[in-house]
Amino acid sequence: MRLGNIDQLDLSLFDFDFDLTFAVFLMNAEGRVYARYGQRNARGPDALQSLKGLDYVMQSVLEMHRRDGSAQEFAPRIRERSVTISEIGGRTRRCYHCHNVREVLNRELVRSVKWDREQAYRFPPTENVGLSLEVDRGNVVAKVQDGSPAGRAGLKKGDVLRRLNGVPVHSIADALYGLELAPGSGTAKAAWTRGSESMSGKLVLRSGWRKSDLTWRPSMWHMLPSLLVRGSDLTAAEKASLGLKPDQLAVRQRAPVGEMKAAGVRAGDILVGIDKELVGLDREGFCEFVFREYLVGDRVQLIVLRDGKRLTLPLVLSR
Repeated sequence: MRLGNIDQLDLSLFDFDFDLTFAVFLMNAEGRVYARYGQRNARGPDALQSLKGLDYVMQSVLEMHRRDGSAQEFAPRIRERSVTISEIGGRTRRCYHCHNVREVLNRELVRSVKWDREQAYRFPPTENVGLSLEVDRGNVVAKVQDGSPAGRAGLKKGDVLRRLNGVPVHSIADALYGLELAPGSGTAKAAWTRGSESMSGKLVLRSGWRKSDLTWRPSMWHMLPSLLVRGSDLTAAEKASLGLKPDQLAVRQRAPVGEMKAAGVRAGDILVGIDKELVGLDREGFCEFVFREYLVGDRVQLIVLRDGKRLTLPLVLSR
């Protein structure tokens, strides 16, 4: 069944990443969710999905569906009662697209004083815990980063991830849902199989682990800052004369405007970083870096060179 308009959809049941362009729920006749399919990242809408991947999760769910009822596993239902986006947001729109749902839910968090910075980073990628999953077999481990939460828990390439933070895993989307429910810091239980052996462990999550690239999320564009940097990149010779590395950020400012001027940046100042000196970026890359790595309202320190001295200039980022 295809749903294009989700105004009256029960959000206690259909709980998913509302910034997606494609999402599938695999359910039984009683409305219990076996699995989810549909996921993406900043590389593109189809970077984490394929027809083979969809077939794989369907076959996995069918296998589970055929089991004895006591052996079937379902994804948790988080909300205690049924609720629609029209109830939460009011009937102010004729139609809610998916990203509009996330916008309304974010506003509700702000209104109820439950919003914090971590709320911006929804459905963090598995790579944030050091885990990469196969696109065509969404619960099969493709790679584990040494020293990461997944690596320290004991996961290895080729393992089949079965549960993550209480969510049965058939697909990458299931794994992301498990991470969505994980705490900002603490632990998340994982269970997997290696051949015929069942194994389990805990992923230890440290503060800030959820942070991810938000530039592809329409619901969050209003939270991404823009910093107008007017000036030109220094040449290699000019950098050398100032004792800077060839690949170091170095932008000579023209007449600063907006936030740059308000922060105290002057014409002729040389921008070399934000919070720390940066390498491998030119002026354009710096603007993209700020857009990708920070949120509106973040307090930062611009680092500039002025008359041979390094200065740090405080700034609050805005849209």
